[in-house]
Amino acid sequence: MKNFIPISTRPVAPGTSTGQGLGTREEAIGNSRQHEMVYLATLVLLCFVLFFLFLGNRPLWDVDEGMHAATSKDMILSGDWITPQLNGENFYDKPVLFNWLVAISFLVFGFTEFAARLPAAVLGTGSVLVTYFLGRRMFNPTVGFLGGVILATGVEFIILSRVVVHDIALTFFITLALYLFFHGFSDTLLRKSVWLFFYASLGFAALAKGPIGVLLPGLIIFLFLVIKRRLNIVGNMQLGWGILIFLAVAAPWYVLIMLKNQDYAGYFFIQQNLAYFFSGESRHPRPFYYYFPILVGGFFPWSLFLPAALFRALRRSFGKTEDATLYLLLWFGAVFLFFSAASSKLSTYILPLFPAVSLLTAALWRDLWVAPSQAGARRGILYPIGLLLAAALSAVVYMLVNPLDKLTPRYGIPPASINILGLTMVVLTGLIFFFLIIRRDKSAFIAITGMVVVGLLLFILLIVPYINPYRSTKGLAEKLDTLLPQGEKMTFVHGFQDTALFYTDRKASILRRPQEITDFLASDERVFCVIKKRYFDVLESYLPTAHVWDQEGDKLLISNTKAL
Repeated sequence: MKNFIPISTRPVAPGTSTGQGLGTREEAIGNSRQHEMVYLATLVLLCFVLFFLFLGNRPLWDVDEGMHAATSKDMILSGDWITPQLNGENFYDKPVLFNWLVAISFLVFGFTEFAARLPAAVLGTGSVLVTYFLGRRMFNPTVGFLGGVILATGVEFIILSRVVVHDIALTFFITLALYLFFHGFSDTLLRKSVWLFFYASLGFAALAKGPIGVLLPGLIIFLFLVIKRRLNIVGNMQLGWGILIFLAVAAPWYVLIMLKNQDYAGYFFIQQNLAYFFSGESRHPRPFYYYFPILVGGFFPWSLFLPAALFRALRRSFGKTEDATLYLLLWFGAVFLFFSAASSKLSTYILPLFPAVSLLTAALWRDLWVAPSQAGARRGILYPIGLLLAAALSAVVYMLVNPLDKLTPRYGIPPASINILGLTMVVLTGLIFFFLIIRRDKSAFIAITGMVVVGLLLFILLIVPYINPYRSTKGLAEKLDTLLPQGEKMTFVHGFQDTALFYTDRKASILRRPQEITDFLASDERVFCVIKKRYFDVLESYLPTAHVWDQEGDKLLISNTKAL
């Protein structure tokens, strides 16, 4: 498939010279390039608003943000960039690439929340831009642009581009690898050089999340070549050089950590990967259908149009067998079914399929723009918005009649903030529905994008400040750091809060049983520990020597002595 760049030509009057015709064509190409520059600039601006704005305004949240930030910070303080450590122990759960990126950000910007989250925001922006270039190659620049906007404005993608979590790194390098393969598949002139970069991307994907970084792209490409009956193309993929490039990128760290830690290979490759996939005793067991609601919620609001987009793609794929549509369908299906079959499931695992469904959904919207009278595309977009509007109105009425008072003691969120956010979303959803009714489809698409932007900003300004004390231990940790002697461990009940490790550079110990807590508070010396309020309310009668010194959200700082 050749790279398609739409060129608009103006009518030429009879007798126009060849030179004038060439000039017109060159002008058209220039205008097309300027149009694409506008697309790229818009995507970068959108990513800045969604991923970078207010990035350092809130403290790190427990659990994952504190864990990965503390691990990256420890790399700098200890000087050990090979073996990640958490709370003084080797941390083998994830490969090292994302921790390296966060650590480098710390070196440049200091140990701040902004620096911890910056790599995720950059990788999220990179994924959006790669999706644009993939859509441009597969279809045209407009589909690429719409796909980039859709990817950037999906709920889960926004979240994971603003937090300290590894999955966004895997998503970027898998997306880049699959783009580079398709680029080489569809462009014979640049095939060899492009595919060399493809192998490098696989290496970085393996450094980001382990064998899954190679297995998923490999499975998608294999299925694509089998269905297209093009397995012979593997002979042109320079496998020898490719393996060398892949190993040059991925192997050095794996070799070094296995030489330094003999228990690493067994834990990471056997227990952390194979066992979690096949074993019924995995850390995060979930039913097979777990990812259906996750996809609906994580890809919202564009998941409303996903059934119509998939129907359109399946119909076209089995008809003319379009390379691009088939490739995207296999990308989506392979990732979704692979993780659905695994015994261990987390909501973040299916993030690598989001670029594929973004482009499939973008193609649906592009159909509506080109042919507004298409009944199938219009119904596939109009009906879900109508259902969303009805559901949103019902939810707001319910909230007004039955205020969500339970959110305040559990998360600190006042009902008024929820009501403002809900009413705003209802108004914007109604506006989108109105645009679709009057067939202003481009305005409707812009309104959906605007709804996501406005919703995010309202959430950051109206909701997040109330959630912070319940999701972070920054305040209690910093106070505890001033009360404890230098070098002494912090103590937590039931499980330590990872953010406390990042903000204090101390290690932590855990008290799990009531007798352990009683014995700890019976010490002759003054001691402190952090406990969730709900646990303290249950155990208070067994802790006659416990005194509350401070509270942050749903966490208490208690001691065996009275507060001054």
